[in-house]
Amino acid sequence: MRITAIFLLLVCSHFTFAQNFRTAAGIQSEGVAGSGDQLPFWFVHNRSGKFRPQGNTQFLQEGYLLAGHHFSDRFKVEGGADVAWLVSDKGADWQIVELFATAGGKYLRFQGGAFAEPEILGGLSSTNGELLHSLNSRPYPRVQLSTNGYIPVPFGPRWLRFKAQFDEGWLNDNRIVEKPHLHHKQLMFQIVANSRTTINAGGNHYVFWGGTSLQYGALPSGIKNYFRYITGRSGNAAFPETDQQNVAGNQLGSYLITLEKKFSELDLEVRINHPFEDRSGMEFDNWHDNLYTLYLRFRGKKPLVGEVLAEYCYTRHQSGDRHQLDGPRNERMRGLDNYFNHGVYQTGFTYRGFIIGTPLFGPVTHNVTGMVAGVSNNRISAWHLGTKGNLSEQIRWKGLASYSQNSGTYAQPFDPVRRQVAGYGEVSCSSRKLPLVFTVLLAADFGTMVSPNWGAGLRMAWTLR
Repeated sequence: MRITAIFLLLVCSHFTFAQNFRTAAGIQSEGVAGSGDQLPFWFVHNRSGKFRPQGNTQFLQEGYLLAGHHFSDRFKVEGGADVAWLVSDKGADWQIVELFATAGGKYLRFQGGAFAEPEILGGLSSTNGELLHSLNSRPYPRVQLSTNGYIPVPFGPRWLRFKAQFDEGWLNDNRIVEKPHLHHKQLMFQIVANSRTTINAGGNHYVFWGGTSLQYGALPSGIKNYFRYITGRSGNAAFPETDQQNVAGNQLGSYLITLEKKFSELDLEVRINHPFEDRSGMEFDNWHDNLYTLYLRFRGKKPLVGEVLAEYCYTRHQSGDRHQLDGPRNERMRGLDNYFNHGVYQTGFTYRGFIIGTPLFGPVTHNVTGMVAGVSNNRISAWHLGTKGNLSEQIRWKGLASYSQNSGTYAQPFDPVRRQVAGYGEVSCSSRKLPLVFTVLLAADFGTMVSPNWGAGLRMAWTLR
């Protein structure tokens, strides 16, 4: 890791002397230990897959670099890398967590490589405000064309804006269906009611497509089939029978509505995120299932309590407990949505052993060969609280607490329901003279999902700009 650190310093020094270049670099060391066979929940999850689920003692050395050139106010080019080395009682390995390049102007942006979604809601959310794409797994490689945030609707009223995103990814981990693509698109509209109030509404759509299956062989690809996948159409005779009866590939998505309001002393955000796995969810047969988020950010110079978040997640309904399309009308039901699982793409909505969406759906399951074979628990009712603030000019604190009731899946229910509590806390102290931050970490798990467990850790971060 010393070589990585020296490289980062040299690159950063080179760019510092170049006009219009902006750089940031840093080195971070973190050691954590748990009392059980694995680390506490919030030591591992929403950490971009950097720590292993197994192993009760782990040490992470990490270095990152961000560099960009602003050619004008309307066009800039940026790049970044995040490299980590993890050592644990289960072994050691290098990780390229992020490696990407971006080019963008006033309205459009192109990005390629492995890159995480921006952290929102103060980093307090259990799933970064979105059930389907959290900060839980390592970023997968993809190319993305998007608007540069919300932009005006062409020829539309001034109070209406939109943002859009279209990307193609490649899942290059060890999977039951080898090397599938993961398509994603997003369309959101924003109503600017006034200078203090905005309403956002839209949705996300994901599709697993292509790849090679041991059972079905090479799954359909090519440009004609690609448009069949991304438009949500049924498969033709070249597709597996289940894709002919339903839709091509593994399709899932979500609707999102947010309200953002600025008051004199705080900012308020309310979010409702609704998941769907098929047409029944798109048409709200599973209207009970949602993620509700309330977020408050208090203004002021380093307040004792600066940000507060509360979330409630319910996903037990899944359009009903059976899938029956014939018989008397009052007995018909398009249920068994089985979030994040799929009959063909059996590794599910995961990447490198971590769920891409909310980590509260875990744990993942494994087949006899050790490959991830989906999600064992997606019917949950969970509360999550997060808050952070300041004890002084140099000392900050953060706390998370989650309580979940876990029912497994309809196919393999937990009986009785398994209850779990996961807590996390940290206190950070920054140096007055040096760009150093020292953080003490504590976490604990209690319940019947996993054995009771507690842990502690220490992090040191050095930032250069």
